[in-house]
Amino acid sequence: MSAVVWADIDREVVIVEGDDAAVFLHSQLANDIASLAVGSSVHSLLLEPTGQVTALVRVTRHSDTVFTLDVEAGLGASLITRLQRFVLRAKVVMRVSDWAVRAFRGDNAVTAVGQGPGRAVPYWGGTDAVDVIGEVSDLPVIGEETEVPHIDMYRVEAQWPRVGLDILVGDIPATTGVVGVAVSFSKGCYPGQELVERMDSRGANAPVRVVALSRDGIGVGARLQADGKDVGTVTSIGFTRALARVARGASIGVELSPPESTNSH
Repeated sequence: MSAVVWADIDREVVIVEGDDAAVFLHSQLANDIASLAVGSSVHSLLLEPTGQVTALVRVTRHSDTVFTLDVEAGLGASLITRLQRFVLRAKVVMRVSDWAVRAFRGDNAVTAVGQGPGRAVPYWGGTDAVDVIGEVSDLPVIGEETEVPHIDMYRVEAQWPRVGLDILVGDIPATTGVVGVAVSFSKGCYPGQELVERMDSRGANAPVRVVALSRDGIGVGARLQADGKDVGTVTSIGFTRALARVARGASIGVELSPPESTNSH
């Protein structure tokens, strides 16, 4: 059992608003944004037209015409630059805001925080993790404040990758391990779709993939070996799990997926 802890994590919040915001984001992101209900959130890849990853974003719909896209700190400007290339005549404006992302982790954190504006789903979802996005003065304080690296260990325990550590800008989508929840295969066209669809239809494997494994005896930067050869590198460490980038064909680790529990610390 673990009590609820919280911290304002290292995320930049881009506000996208306007009469065409929903249509525009749906046309640019890999996931289905048009059907996203007000008060809901969804993860999505943002790709270059060539299919390479620009960002793994979380889209939260605050009203019919106001969305936030939160990304790792330092990626907000490049996110806007990529989106603005395709704005054309769409009625939409975007800016990096001073909003914060407050993360709550622990047993039944979703219930403890309760309903309200700006609630967003971290990782794969579940009852023990919730984020709240908004002005710092409006964010709730529930439980005990903790350090940001502590919250990041929950991320690794949840087997969720982070851009800049586990995923690199320029990776192909199949590397990320989150195509199943960050891409819609039933929506209309979007930049980079061709590569995603082609690899999925062929069952092709990425040259590098992100996997989860036990953290026993390893640390960030540790080289992983198979048959006497270097085949990967550890990129993130959690309480009991680690994430690593490994070469195609390496029989190390497991595919990313929701674990049974992430709140034991």
